This record gives sequence, structure tokens and C-alpha cells, in this order.
Amino acid sequence: MGLETRPSGQLARCDEAMKDLGSCLLPIIAAVLLASTRACTRTPVGFTTTPAPSTQSGDVERTLTVSGLARTYLLHIPTGLDRHRSVPLVFVFHGFAQSADVARRDTGFDEIADAGRFVVVYPNGTGSSPSWNAGGCCGYAAINNVDEAAFVREILSDLGTIAPFDAKRIYATGFANGAMLAYRLACEMSDTFAAIAPIAGVFFYYGPCQPKEPVSLIHVHGLSDQDVPYAGDGLSGYGEQYPPVEYGIATWVQLDGCTGAPQVEKEGDLTRTVYAPCRAGTAVELDTIAGLGHAWPVRSEGSAFSSRNIWDFFVAHPKP
Repeated sequence: MGLETRPSGQLARCDEAMKDLGSCLLPIIAAVLLASTRACTRTPVGFTTTPAPSTQSGDVERTLTVSGLARTYLLHIPTGLDRHRSVPLVFVFHGFAQSADVARRDTGFDEIADAGRFVVVYPNGTGSSPSWNAGGCCGYAAINNVDEAAFVREILSDLGTIAPFDAKRIYATGFANGAMLAYRLACEMSDTFAAIAPIAGVFFYYGPCQPKEPVSLIHVHGLSDQDVPYAGDGLSGYGEQYPPVEYGIATWVQLDGCTGAPQVEKEGDLTRTVYAPCRAGTAVELDTIAGLGHAWPVRSEGSAFSSRNIWDFFVAHPKP
């Protein structure tokens, strides 16, 4: 029996039918695949997309060993900071015979950090009456020549494993002995700190102050301060006289290369003197408060100045 064959015309009609079927099916298949893709990528009703991972928030005490000494600091991280986004960092140094807890309570920087989205560090000094080695003052830390710069560098290294911070926006403020330390750090770590805000302290550093980079300064002082008088002449714990506040201001105006006449303005009990322009966009500012003694200024107690002013100055003066 021979093989059955179909006429060539019939085969041609079959080929045409198959082509027509293929041309019809291809758009249908493409539409189904597109709909499936959209369904997979669309967020279902009632659900939200996964947010960026955040740095663990809260308050914690950290312990480090620096030059054989156990050193501690309090850390405040606002809720919801994106771990992939660097933020400003503010050091707050307590006064002589005080503590990180006192600095945290008196300055109110936790609340400002929560609103401004930055990290705050409150280090503790050394000795039974905690102090800082600011050069000319004070207590155990100065007598034993404690290396405070090494402590700060260790904090930065430790913090780098916890929360990302912006190297161009690292700042320091401090009260009294802590203010004196802020001045010293600006001398010795000018490549780290963008600006400092000494409160009720003076520039009391015996070593050569030769900052590699300009550092912005806002100094705040009560005109009724009897412990660290504005005009100087008060006695330190070593029986030496504190230099006047204006000595530190004049020194910093020179170090930052400020030009032009200072601009003075008044607001209630506050007199603000601004020296600008200065090198690399820095500024030097002196804020004096009439009637304020040896205390951290608090707006709720009638002063025109508060910690918020310090943060505003810091925001305006990052490193270039």
C-alpha cells in the first residue's frame, strides 16, 4: 500500500490556519504575562511596603577602655533613623563634679535631637568628682593628664558600629569644665569638629593651639557668673586665675581668620556679637546674658537663649 499524500493546496491552507492561530495567541499570551507581572509587583490592599532598615533607637550607656581607664558615655538615638543615612553628631560635656546624666537633664538635647534627627553623646569624666583635662583645669583629669582626645576618638570608633554619623557634622558643647574641654578639642581635633559651643567656661588651654582647620565657635556666658567670671580673675581649682572670656574670643577670631567689624544685636537679656566672614565659611559668635549666673541658659526661665540656639548655629556651620 502506498503512502497517502495530501494535495499541496490543502497543505497550504493548513499552514495559513496555523499562522493565523499563532498571530492570535501571541497577543493573548503577552497580555496574560503582563497582568501577572503587575499583580506580583503591586502592593496588596491593606499592606505597606517594607521601610528602609532603621538604626536601633533608645538610650544606652557604653563602656570603653582607654589608656587603661574604664570610660563611659550615654548615647541617645532618636526613633526611626535610617541606618543607611548619616546624621549629625553632638557631644555634650558635663561640668566639674557633674555627670552625663546631669548634662542630659539640664541641656534638653534629647528632645532637640528627636526633632532635628541627630545623635547625641554624653560622655562621663574621670575621678570621684568627675572632671575633664582641659589643659589648665580641672581636678583628677588635669592632675593625671587624662587623654581626653583619645577618649573622644574611641567613642567615634565605637559609635561607628552602632549609628552612621556625618563626618562633616560633628559638634561639641559643654558646661564650665566641659566648655573648656570643647575649646581644647577644637585645638587638637579641628579635623573632626565643625563647631563648638562652650557655655560658662573659658579658653584655658596651656598647649599651643594650632588647629589644622578652622572651627566655628559660639560662646555663651552669663554676665553674673561668679564661678567663672566673664572678666576673668576668678580662681581655678589650682589657685590660678581664669582668663577673661574675651581672650578666647579674640584668639578664635584670629585663628578662624575673621575679617570686618563685629555685628552686635540685642534681644531682651541677650547681647549677640558676630564676627564674620571667616575662613571656609566659619563664624565666631559671643552671646552674653545679663543676670545669668553660673548655669546653663534655659528659655523657660526668662532667657532669650536656649540649647535650641546652639543647634541652630551647628546646623548653619558644617565642615565644607
